[in-house]
Amino acid sequence: AMMGSGTAKGEDRAREAAEAAVASPLLEDIDLMGANGILVNVTAGMDLAIGEFEEVGNTIKEFASENATVVVGTVIDPDMRDELRVTVVATGLGTEAKARPVEQQPTLVHVNKDTGAEDFDRPTVLRNKHKAAQRAQATGGNSAEDMDYLDIPAFLRRQAD
Repeated sequence: AMMGSGTAKGEDRAREAAEAAVASPLLEDIDLMGANGILVNVTAGMDLAIGEFEEVGNTIKEFASENATVVVGTVIDPDMRDELRVTVVATGLGTEAKARPVEQQPTLVHVNKDTGAEDFDRPTVLRNKHKAAQRAQATGGNSAEDMDYLDIPAFLRRQAD
């Protein structure tokens, strides 16, 4: 990232300060066309007009590439009178712009799933009990000895372990 700063006073101070910031020796003759992102800070007194703020943004955008993200912010400093300072931070210099993600089109996938609608005439508790019994038989669990173990409260079983 590189930074430049420019200050101007008078009638056309917004454009002059923005151009001075872009031409700042701190930017070391870097062309903003190669920047992926540009952060602009406008510092002025209470006399800053909205038109001046917009002019700074438009002036910086003239020097930037079309794909660059330009963010302009402002700071009001009551001590500054008839003076405007523009600070520019350029990022992503010397790197290729990231490719924009391609918007994916949603696809409809139809999943044929058995809902068990034929069992809806039986209460859920009975359906689940029947399924649990089938699973227990398949795994070989739920014998009488296993079920007696559950008669002991959990906190006592944990103490015994």
